[in-house]
Amino acid sequence: MNKTSITLVILTTVFGGGSAIGIVWLRMNISEVAKRCGILEDEREVLSREVQELRGQRSWAMRPSTLSSMVEGRLSMPGPSQTYHISETDMKKRLGGYKQTKRVVVNNGDRGKFSDNLR
Repeated sequence: MNKTSITLVILTTVFGGGSAIGIVWLRMNISEVAKRCGILEDEREVLSREVQELRGQRSWAMRPSTLSSMVEGRLSMPGPSQTYHISETDMKKRLGGYKQTKRVVVNNGDRGKFSDNLR
């Protein structure tokens, strides 16, 4: 055998060995990634169940009957002692003036009783 064929055999062996080591390395990485994907899929399934449970709780809490039982006795019209009437001069003083194109009307909760006595 001459030098060229020996060099060709050595280069082919080195290339084949390097390719084999590369394939083994890739297969090990693929195995690690597949293992990690399995763990993430399990976590995703657990989180999906938790989200589904939270959606169920939210839909239960948003039912009108449930909402009314939760706020029973806490939402009512304010009494006269909790109603404040502010004059136009006080509004200008506190807000720095406002345009006259729109009227500010305060309703104390009773129909027909507006602070500006225009309605």
